[in-house]
Amino acid sequence: EFSVLANDILKTSQHEFKEKSLSDMGAFLQPFKEQVSDFKNKVEHIHTQDLKQRAELKAELTNLQLLNKDITHKAEELTNALKGQKKTQGNWGELILENVLDRSGLIDGKDFKRQPNFNTEEGKQIPDVVIYLPEDKHLVVDAKVSLNAYTRYVNADDDLQRQQALNEHVAAVSARIKELSDKNYFGLPGLNSPEMVFMFIPIESAFVEAVKAEDALFQQAIEQKILIATPTTLLTSLNIVRQLWRFEDQNKHSAQLAMQAGKIFSKLSSILEGLDKLGVQLDKSKDTWTEAMKQFVNGRGNLVKQVKDFEKMGVSVQKELPPKLVEQSKLEMD
Repeated sequence: EFSVLANDILKTSQHEFKEKSLSDMGAFLQPFKEQVSDFKNKVEHIHTQDLKQRAELKAELTNLQLLNKDITHKAEELTNALKGQKKTQGNWGELILENVLDRSGLIDGKDFKRQPNFNTEEGKQIPDVVIYLPEDKHLVVDAKVSLNAYTRYVNADDDLQRQQALNEHVAAVSARIKELSDKNYFGLPGLNSPEMVFMFIPIESAFVEAVKAEDALFQQAIEQKILIATPTTLLTSLNIVRQLWRFEDQNKHSAQLAMQAGKIFSKLSSILEGLDKLGVQLDKSKDTWTEAMKQFVNGRGNLVKQVKDFEKMGVSVQKELPPKLVEQSKLEMD
């Protein structure tokens, strides 16, 4: 019975030691596995989003030219109905600007704001649109329409009338440039804008004809801190703005990934430290086990020998001791 008990104790100790070691190691590694799995999922999500955005951008570029032609065509169709009505022309220009904004994919109230109010020393200022950029920056867009002279130019019966109307059209565009420049919209309180304001001309051909007649017009506008935009160029610019926001979102995700990677590194470091401590504990446990085994099989008075002596004295045993241990105890006695 004693030999059976000793053998059971030995087996139980070995089993418990093995189970505890596996359990401790699993507990150490589980948080690391979870961190790595989470990190992998985030990387795969960003990759999927990037592929989706590339496909969307390709489709947008394909449709951009058709959209621009459609806007310009509609603008020219309305020209005759607007002759001589300055207020109506202004409202119509703002309407076309809104149409371009709606088609750009930007979201009103999130990516831009229409006709915000600014109180200044000169009074209330109301630009048509303020576009929001990453890093709390802004762009200002204002529609300026003067179509009377341009309409006369398009409908002129002879070259003399056409040239005179064209000269008046160039002068009208120059006047709108100066008018917008004098407002200094880029310096409005609360805005973080480059020293430049977009002047939106809703009819592409009206701008093209003015620049053809006076090739210095565009440079003069820039010198007055005005950048002239048509439906085509504004749509392109707004698409760039949308891409900037996408890049900003990707950068935020990248920053989150970097932070997650840092956490994983820290967790891995902690796990490795824990495993190192566990290794030391395992070594100590092995030493303890070795010492305990010596008690059983080492020396002339070892426990296995004494148990075997009981057998020689006629004690009945129900189960034999492990042969390997018996043999080792004999070697220790030699």
